[in-house]
Amino acid sequence: MKKSFFCFLLVTLMSGSIKAQLANSKWKGILEIGSPVNVSFEFGKDTLAVMNLDQNSVLETMIYKVTNSTFTIVKIAGESDCESSTIGKYKYEIKENTLILTTVEDVCDDRGPVLNNVKLTRNTL
Repeated sequence: MKKSFFCFLLVTLMSGSIKAQLANSKWKGILEIGSPVNVSFEFGKDTLAVMNLDQNSVLETMIYKVTNSTFTIVKIAGESDCESSTIGKYKYEIKENTLILTTVEDVCDDRGPVLNNVKLTRNTL
């Protein structure tokens, strides 16, 4: 009984810390959207805003959910042609101050190919 409780507690703590890696963090980089665009990914508690830093505008607002080393996103509003019902699934890895995204599955052509292999740097400001 003690062993299974300890395992449950360990998994719960690890799950919380995984989400904490993204929650309330900001990352900046470049997206190739026809031409290079300087962007900031601003993760809230459960929302993700992708900001166009060149025009000081919001490109996309999404809801995200983290599970292990992947997260899913669903569009709330924005410029892409992605439907609000289309779920994108991405693997992420954080190495030092770099967030690396890899598309696992996303049928939205405005999002999946653009976010595949994107590298973002932690914005400490």
